Amino acid sequence: MPEKLENMKIVIIGGHHISALVLAKKLKQLGHDIHWFGARYPRWPEKTEGNEYRQVTQEGILFYDLKAGKFHKNFLRWWRIPLGFIQVYWLLRRLKPDFIISFGGYLAVPAVLSGWFLGIASITHEQTRTAGLANRLIQFFVKKIFLTFPESAKFFNPKKSELVGLPIRKEFFSLKTFKIFKNNLPTISAIGGKQGSHIINITLVKALEKLLLSFNIIHQCGDILHGKDFIHLQEKRSLLPVNLQERYLVKNFFSDSQISQYLRQSDFVITRAGAHIVYELALLGKPAIFIPLPFAFADEQEENAKFFIKKGAGEIIKQHELNSQTLINRVEKMNKNLLYYKKNALKLKAFLPKNAVDKIVMYLRLYEKENKRDH
Repeated sequence: MPEKLENMKIVIIGGHHISALVLAKKLKQLGHDIHWFGARYPRWPEKTEGNEYRQVTQEGILFYDLKAGKFHKNFLRWWRIPLGFIQVYWLLRRLKPDFIISFGGYLAVPAVLSGWFLGIASITHEQTRTAGLANRLIQFFVKKIFLTFPESAKFFNPKKSELVGLPIRKEFFSLKTFKIFKNNLPTISAIGGKQGSHIINITLVKALEKLLLSFNIIHQCGDILHGKDFIHLQEKRSLLPVNLQERYLVKNFFSDSQISQYLRQSDFVITRAGAHIVYELALLGKPAIFIPLPFAFADEQEENAKFFIKKGAGEIIKQHELNSQTLINRVEKMNKNLLYYKKNALKLKAFLPKNAVDKIVMYLRLYEKENKRDH
């Protein structure tokens, strides 16, 4: 248990908000004043509140909706880039935080650079096995870079870097379980990332009736406006025979306790390959079929998935190859060889560093002591 820090005002940039929120909650428990910089509407200009905004505000943490932008194929949106720097600079001058903690993402760039200009110290955490573009840019302006996987170390200054693993929510380690389905069929969880995936949703719909003949399916579809997926999936479920309806659980959003339960009770998972879900599945020893996001910088999601593939614990379907038949074929292959995949998946935990939160808190404690000594 790390020593209690004196109260600090800390700004957190939640690029990868799930692991960032784990650390934020811990720091809040230790008595710190936490302020969160993020995007309330992640699919701008759509006005759908993201899971990040909902989860952060539910914890009573002040959320500042940044209007910052990133390089986009629609160059008309680039005007938000300088706007973001102006907004972040103004906020930091007003808040006068003691520290900035970044978890990558495009919002980290204006925050860390503005903080550096104002003399505010910062650290960052890298979640992927490659290295995100934002962290590659801001590494020269931060005091410390914490790593999830050893493979990303080559992208950063070794004098600044430390391998700590990924902060994991405490609900994930709950041993309490409840039975979700009445039958004893194998169970699959389908998760499209924190905002959901339209292409995974529509592909699963086309394969749904065939898969439900042999499996239970837990489906997190997200809040995507395009296609109004959640409404469509609920309607699809209502048209199924009653016995198949009972095998299909669909929700637009899973709470921390729900996702822990659902993953634990799944035999395998269909998912994107974000760093957080890959890490959690490895901790649980759950095989997975990964559909990496094809637009990710440096193919970071495909690289994340390879952590499983190389150990014989998963399969990849590239998005351009994804259709109902390729999905059915890969599900049947995994189910046929499930013992092989499970045996290999259970070995993955040994490759993961632990106690990321305690190590980051310990660094902040040491930094604060040194800072007080210097002043």
